[in-house]
Amino acid sequence: MKKITIDHLARVEGNGSLTATIDGRVVSEVKFLINEGPRLIERLAVGKTPEEDVSVAPRICAICTLSHKNAVIRAMENALGVKVPPKVTLLRELMHLGEFIESHSLHLYYLALPDFVGFPNAIAMASRFPFEVKIALEMKQFGNHIMKVLSGRFIHGENPVIGGFGRYPTREELLFIKARAIQFMPFVHKTTELFCSLPYPDIPEEETIFACCEPGDGQYGLWGDEIIVSNGEKIYRDDYPRLTNEFLVPHSTAKRSRYQGKSYTVGAQARVNLLGERLRGEAGRMFSRFYNDRYKRNPLFQNAAQALEIMYCFEKIPEVVDAILSYPEDPGIIPYSAHEGVGTGLVEAPRGLLIHHYEIKDGRITFADIITPTAQNAEEIERYCLIAAQRLLDENKEELIRDRLEMVVRAFDPCISCSAHLVEVRQAEVTEWEKRLEQLKETKPIIIGLGTKNYGDDRAGLTLAERLKAAGHAEAYVEDEVINDEVFWSSVEGRPLLLIDALNFGGASGQITLMPLVQVLWNSSLTHRLLSPLLDSLSLAHLKKAYLLGIQPQTLREGELSKPVTESIEKIVQILKK
Repeated sequence: MKKITIDHLARVEGNGSLTATIDGRVVSEVKFLINEGPRLIERLAVGKTPEEDVSVAPRICAICTLSHKNAVIRAMENALGVKVPPKVTLLRELMHLGEFIESHSLHLYYLALPDFVGFPNAIAMASRFPFEVKIALEMKQFGNHIMKVLSGRFIHGENPVIGGFGRYPTREELLFIKARAIQFMPFVHKTTELFCSLPYPDIPEEETIFACCEPGDGQYGLWGDEIIVSNGEKIYRDDYPRLTNEFLVPHSTAKRSRYQGKSYTVGAQARVNLLGERLRGEAGRMFSRFYNDRYKRNPLFQNAAQALEIMYCFEKIPEVVDAILSYPEDPGIIPYSAHEGVGTGLVEAPRGLLIHHYEIKDGRITFADIITPTAQNAEEIERYCLIAAQRLLDENKEELIRDRLEMVVRAFDPCISCSAHLVEVRQAEVTEWEKRLEQLKETKPIIIGLGTKNYGDDRAGLTLAERLKAAGHAEAYVEDEVINDEVFWSSVEGRPLLLIDALNFGGASGQITLMPLVQVLWNSSLTHRLLSPLLDSLSLAHLKKAYLLGIQPQTLREGELSKPVTESIEKIVQILKK
């Protein structure tokens, strides 16, 4: 058994990692791990007014801030029956195009291109490709400029609101954007030529399902009221769960999605595969010249698809600006009187289909559901990484696996920060800890009891560990036996750890919970005393496999264990000594 571990995926947005397990000549498992703490935006939205949520929801991420802004505004306007004038729609489209230019240019030149020209990063690449690095930076700055003019700031701008804009751009500002877009076209041609002509490896390649917004009217576009799937199905915006079907996996703070039991791809590759024949002008000519069936099978062609979209965005900007200028009057913000409703907003973020769904009652949000592109792509990332690893192993090219897996992940351009807000809040079953403890026991964990002697229920962990030792459990310890014992900690590295202690998590006296130790350390609402010497002994490898079995204390005053805690200790002992 061998494991390839990429502890930190370089050149992606956010903190993620990847592991591939090789058993002989078989790749038995690949895990794409989201290591970022949950944002909990969906739960924070509940109780907010629609206007408050329009400000809160885009804080999920600073990279796709305007995609989230557009999605939440569309959802709210659908829920509240707000119809905006054409000029407002066009201005929102313009700011969306700016975000695509900023994001795609950053990804293609700074995150993806080093993989294909033999450099570890864009800074090193600049020594050989100074022109490309400089132009990419100028493109990114241009996208930022558009976002600032329309949104008020580069990041988390507050100018777009339900029903319109707080401030409208001047004619001079719009004409500058138009002129600058036209000036960029020679470099846009070079970008599209470059990324559509790269020698993309043929591993991995396999058919998949694609999904994106249906813009309607036979147009290529970045939002709509329907989702189109590559099998021909169209899904109305409020029926989006027919596509996403979210579920949880233990190794990620983001939910996953499968359509009809299968993983699927969203993003530029999905848009180009499903809508590419609608491209017009130079983008259409580039599509006709470069598009082939490998776009349907190989995730590395996400890069080529993004390059085609950069061409589309730059060509579209002058057209949109002219349409905006045809409406000389700046409309006021459209008011609304509704206080309840249900609405869904569908947009294409640079990385793919983004869904915001809200239910409103008495002027407050009662339910929120936000499904990001990376959360939808996570299953595909794992599937294509497994395919790549297995095929390279079959061809006796194991030395290429690590680099190829990183290339695959980067091609999807995952926004890990966006994905990590997707956390389900639910009430655990009373007996759930028993099921999880039974499963953990099968891994033969090292058991360490924590606590303070003669201090009421705080001695629970010590008592439990002593009971197990008396029953003949060879790997049960009290904390004093292992703190600062370097030999002990080096001998158990890689083994699961089960720490047992009193934990005030707000339950009934004697109630038991079992959770990853990192969850306790991240959660400021949990009252817990972890001795700093013990924490000093735990390495990152220990933390990844450490769990805390907590017992809700009745009293922490000096004296004996309470009856509820004593009964809980007995339940745990019976499970662990079987």
